[in-house]
Amino acid sequence: MISRYGFIIKSPDYQKDQHQSVIESPLFRSEILGVSSDEEAIDAARQLIANGAQVVELCGGFGQESAEKIITKLDSDIPVGFVAFSECEMKKLDGQA
Repeated sequence: MISRYGFIIKSPDYQKDQHQSVIESPLFRSEILGVSSDEEAIDAARQLIANGAQVVELCGGFGQESAEKIITKLDSDIPVGFVAFSECEMKKLDGQA
């Protein structure tokens, strides 16, 4: 059973060592790290895994291409997923809805 989760969010001004949070209960721990680049996301994922994350997820701000690049470079046995938006929701992000 998964009880330790890592999430990476991306913003141009986030710094991994400064923008972080932990949400924890007796049964589950979520660690969230903010990064500003794909390269920082690789380091952040390694940090999350070292801290015991059993699964890591990337926010939708990375997009599929960046997420796949990060997953490939990370080369980990820990599953890494990414948030994706449907075509309809992407239009909202692009201001076309």
